[in-house]
Amino acid sequence: MKLHYIIPVLTFVFIGCASGRLASKPLDSSHKPEQIPDMPLPVEQLKHNIDSLLSDTLFIPSNVCIKVVSLDKNDTLYERNSSLLMNPGSNIKLITSAAALSVLDTNCQFKTTVSFESVPVNGILKGNVYLKGYGNPVLTSSDIECFADAVRTRGVNEIKGNIVVDDSFFDDKYWGAGWVWDDESDSDAPQINPLSVNNNCVRISLLGDLDAVYPFTEPKTNFVKIINDAKLTADSVRVPLKIKRSCYGNENTILIEGEVLKSKRPSMKIPVCSPEYYTGTLFKESLERAGVIVRGRVAEGCLPPGAREIVLHSQPIAGIITNMNKISDNLSAENLLKTMGAVKYGVPGSAEKGILAVNRFLSDLNMDTSKFSIVDGSGVSRYNLLSADQIVQFLSAMYNQHKLFPIFYNSLPVAGNDGTLTRRMNSYPAANNLHAKTGTLNGVSCLSGYVISRDGEMLAFSILMQNFISPLSCYTMIQDKIAGLLAEFSRILALPENNDSIIFKQPGAP
Repeated sequence: MKLHYIIPVLTFVFIGCASGRLASKPLDSSHKPEQIPDMPLPVEQLKHNIDSLLSDTLFIPSNVCIKVVSLDKNDTLYERNSSLLMNPGSNIKLITSAAALSVLDTNCQFKTTVSFESVPVNGILKGNVYLKGYGNPVLTSSDIECFADAVRTRGVNEIKGNIVVDDSFFDDKYWGAGWVWDDESDSDAPQINPLSVNNNCVRISLLGDLDAVYPFTEPKTNFVKIINDAKLTADSVRVPLKIKRSCYGNENTILIEGEVLKSKRPSMKIPVCSPEYYTGTLFKESLERAGVIVRGRVAEGCLPPGAREIVLHSQPIAGIITNMNKISDNLSAENLLKTMGAVKYGVPGSAEKGILAVNRFLSDLNMDTSKFSIVDGSGVSRYNLLSADQIVQFLSAMYNQHKLFPIFYNSLPVAGNDGTLTRRMNSYPAANNLHAKTGTLNGVSCLSGYVISRDGEMLAFSILMQNFISPLSCYTMIQDKIAGLLAEFSRILALPENNDSIIFKQPGAP
């Protein structure tokens, strides 16, 4: 796209990049050439400013890779180690969300169904009730309560059969390749399942009363067993509080130990094992609260042909992608990946099939998929490897996908406004401007996305930092400062002596 430069009166034009010499056009008599300071070109000044930030000793033992391009002028504003492969953390979600919009279509709906095996007679259902999931990662307890109410309004007051959970839409791998085993009790690494609820987690809250600590769960359920060895203390904590799920025997036993201050009300989300049974148990308990007697148990099985569907719950893909990118929800990313695999290559959906679909999408964007490694949808894996060059190439390609880009762009966290960037860059010029995805693992901090410069240019950037043990905030602070420099960047530089401007033209620019 050719840009036309409008040069105001008393404006000078610089040609070239190294010398910074003035154009040969005579100057107005009121402005002598020797009065104009020797200024570097704006791009050179930007490079200098970013290099100054990265000269901190903080970066001596770590790796930093950066690429910044102007999508409107098609030139590179900054790069450092941009071809080096790095672990991108949750920046992988950028690719997962874009691929899902393309592979599954922007109108895709993620559904959950409830079906009867037989027809209820006089309020009694003799057969099973089937609960089948198709990958919706944002189903909640409230949705399950609505399912139970729908059964009750059908006149059913007793179910003699079982509550059968059908999770056959995905394979039986609960975790991704390269996930760290000791994250199993971390809510950021829930088990992957097409029949998920509450992010496959239960919240444990502690209430201190008199001389004891009382735990309770949200939602209220008998699915988990709690062993409570916590003690109440009035002044100071000597034994740190620990709330974790037992990692042995695939149990849903939650262990609570340590000390709790009387003035505190701690709580923590804990992922559950066998999430399909968790969803089925919540459904059975909701039915019983709704006045439906369930004689059978929660069992696993497949929805039989001819079963009568009585509930269809749908969730649009745009909402799922927005939830995933804004709060960096890992379950949403993994469910999207396996759903792509199921839709593109057949049921059951798997990560491997999903990666094939993602790579086909990236190949269509003219990206060489043999030059990087993507093994999961969320970025939890330590096996993922991408360069800043490749991420910016992807961001640039998405900018030109006119149907997909608005949904994709609006799904990203906005600096100082929402999601994982709510408390970052909350002042001018990046606030409410920069749209980007964070990426955080132990020793990894990344930020990639888009920012609009002071001249209105759309910039795509990727900042990948890795191999550090200093506090994370030291690195996010530098990222935020770099983002501020990009938002402030202008090819038009005002002279300090007056209100006139110098417009710099980069080599090869139109």
